[in-house]
Amino acid sequence: MEKIIFIAETREGKGKGVARKLRVNGYIPGILYGPDIKPLPIKLNRKLNEKTLKHITTHNIIAEIKLKKNGEEENFSAVLKDIQRDPIKDEIIHVDFYKLSIDKPVIMSVPVLLKGKSKGEEKGGILDQELREIKVEGLLKDIPEIIEIDIENLDFGHAILVKDIKLTASIKILEDPEKVVVTVLKPKEEKVEEEKVEEVVEEPKVITQEKVEERRKEKEEKQESEA
Repeated sequence: MEKIIFIAETREGKGKGVARKLRVNGYIPGILYGPDIKPLPIKLNRKLNEKTLKHITTHNIIAEIKLKKNGEEENFSAVLKDIQRDPIKDEIIHVDFYKLSIDKPVIMSVPVLLKGKSKGEEKGGILDQELREIKVEGLLKDIPEIIEIDIENLDFGHAILVKDIKLTASIKILEDPEKVVVTVLKPKEEKVEEEKVEEVVEEPKVITQEKVEERRKEKEEKQESEA
């Protein structure tokens, strides 16, 4: 995976007014903090970081920071912990970085990447990924950028649990071992109920002999009245 690099420098002042002025001048305000440093206000030149910013769609990614401070440049690794975006322009307007220690264990959430297509999907099943990140603890140099899981043999009703994931002995997984990472669900069977069409059959009218005599009498009376 291509290394993510941010070019930053320290800045003076805090508050909304300062941040607004920085944005007008083409900078993105940010903050750098960690276990070994006090919170340090920083700024990123939008043009210098434009290529990197285009590929940023999420937080909790490891990046290399090239920080200019008092005329000198310091390089170190950090986690992009938070990104604030303008809801209208969808531009990044603030970033938070957490400086990582090289020789001390750190806790990070590592993205899960599913490899292949499962047997269940081939049969029309639905892939259900319940964990997209897995929290781990270890030295920065040992933590993988992604956790890749092969799902080709995954069939209906089968699941891959956290305990099924194998990492190096130096990395500790901090999730519940019985938690489901990914499974394949059977497609729902659609039950089509046949509409019962009730035929309405009209019963034939029955003319009785009595009715015939009655009609004949009415006819005769009518003829006599017309005569």
